[in-house]
Amino acid sequence: MTSQNTNQWKQITRDNFLFVLIDFQEKFFPILDTQVVKLTKANILVLTKMFKTLKVPMIGTEHYVKGLGPTEKDILAAWGDAPMTDKTSFSCCGDDKFLENLEKNSRPFVVVAGLETQICVLQTVLDLLDRRYVVIVLEDAVISSTKLKWQNGLELMKEAGAYILDTETLLFYLLKRADTPEFKLLVKLLKEQQAGLS
Repeated sequence: MTSQNTNQWKQITRDNFLFVLIDFQEKFFPILDTQVVKLTKANILVLTKMFKTLKVPMIGTEHYVKGLGPTEKDILAAWGDAPMTDKTSFSCCGDDKFLENLEKNSRPFVVVAGLETQICVLQTVLDLLDRRYVVIVLEDAVISSTKLKWQNGLELMKEAGAYILDTETLLFYLLKRADTPEFKLLVKLLKEQQAGLS
């Protein structure tokens, strides 16, 4: 990592990024590993609840809702009134409504989760990088039908200039301190997550 990239990374705060959740729809789940779906969903729920608390803008997408149905029900319940766009393009940036929501928030960093890593997530990330956003992909909150496809998608995004992190690394980095209500909430959510996964 170059010093320029390190300095760029240090600039992220809760006030200058937004969260993009891509196509986490239950109709995709039969082609995915059940345990990986469980973990990915748990991480996305923690992210969604923390970002709502931190007042981070969130934008969701659903791929061809008419045929593939809505976002997974628990995540949709936690999502609240943040935008959720129905799209048919693989890249979210191919959808005008998504771009409108993206540009309305005008934040330089974008955190990405969802599925599938090597298709809709990859193409969205490449387009966001082309638009000069700094993109952070959460490797334990993106998923593919096979580990090989997941790895390939992550490698391509990293080579293109995206940061690859895990959920806890990002959240603890954003919080900075252990003496805040937000930190206590994160600890509570992570304990609940572990209990649910055991």
